[in-house]
Amino acid sequence: MEKTIDKNLRSMEEQGEFSDYAVKTNIIESNCQVDEIPEVFSDYMIQLKPTKDKFLHIMLIRPKKGRYFIVYLDSFFQRYWKLYNMEDSIIVDRFIDRFTHALVKIDSLWMPHQMLDNFEKNYVSAGFSIKFKQEILQENEFLENEITQLTMRLWSRGNPAQRIVTILKENNLPITKTSTRLLHIVNDDVKFLDEVHFDGKVTISKGTDIEEHIHFVNNIIEEYSDKMERIEKNRLYLERFEGGFKSSGHPFEVLFSDSFDLEILSEKIINSTNPFRMWGVIYDNDDGFVRIAGVDLHTGDKFTMDVSSTYMRIYLPKYACGNVIFRLYTNIQQSLDPGVKIRDQFGRIF
Repeated sequence: MEKTIDKNLRSMEEQGEFSDYAVKTNIIESNCQVDEIPEVFSDYMIQLKPTKDKFLHIMLIRPKKGRYFIVYLDSFFQRYWKLYNMEDSIIVDRFIDRFTHALVKIDSLWMPHQMLDNFEKNYVSAGFSIKFKQEILQENEFLENEITQLTMRLWSRGNPAQRIVTILKENNLPITKTSTRLLHIVNDDVKFLDEVHFDGKVTISKGTDIEEHIHFVNNIIEEYSDKMERIEKNRLYLERFEGGFKSSGHPFEVLFSDSFDLEILSEKIINSTNPFRMWGVIYDNDDGFVRIAGVDLHTGDKFTMDVSSTYMRIYLPKYACGNVIFRLYTNIQQSLDPGVKIRDQFGRIF
């Protein structure tokens, strides 16, 4: 991997273009063991081979059509696997999409733009991607000048990128970053140029130190894990104590920046399809309020949700996977309401 990023760096300096495929790391949220990965799923056959490192596995992946390719699976973080590869992005992206959507207990990361912004604090900002597309409301519900779609991709070091973000904010336009590009330089030495995507894909375009890239990826996992720990500490359960029981945990409150059609909103979120991957039934329906009994299709965990036109409350039971909160919030931010907020009893989470 280090030879590849160094080759890309020299190629960029000498020819102005990359010489080979970039090194890529995909962070996967897993609720299973490596040996539970099926040998066959969707259009793929997978053969796992161990290495001398007990946490590192070679994945030989054979699609029904096309050549086989290799991904290296690092399971050091039991819940957050790292998948390294130097293959064609289109081929690997297609596999990762099926791997994280077709298999139970496997999911991608779901990082809202606030997390991507936070990664920029310790590195040189070299650009970003913004993508917002209104996919929940009907077209006839939009106001005449309302922005329903905005896509932007900007590569520029330092202040120009930040000025663009400021202009978008001042004009009340979406700033839902879906990736951020970060440059790490030490003593004029380019350690890496990484692009971090909201779904946990990290592409290293060029550099000289693969260990710095791995260290950065580990930092992403640690930050995500810290947020996950905060979320899962709020799961609801009854706790026995002398004389009876007491309840523990709190709901999560999603606050919209506008008012939305309750019926359309509920239907879109619990219709079992991507990207929300949630199924549910409405069992309480009052004027301006519905209560939903739902299932997270990532794990099969149950949850309860209260929905109104201006907010949601989500109640997770004791052992439910907290990634459903990341997925729900990030997709609302990208496809309904860029100004949405989420909080628990201690205040804002994002």
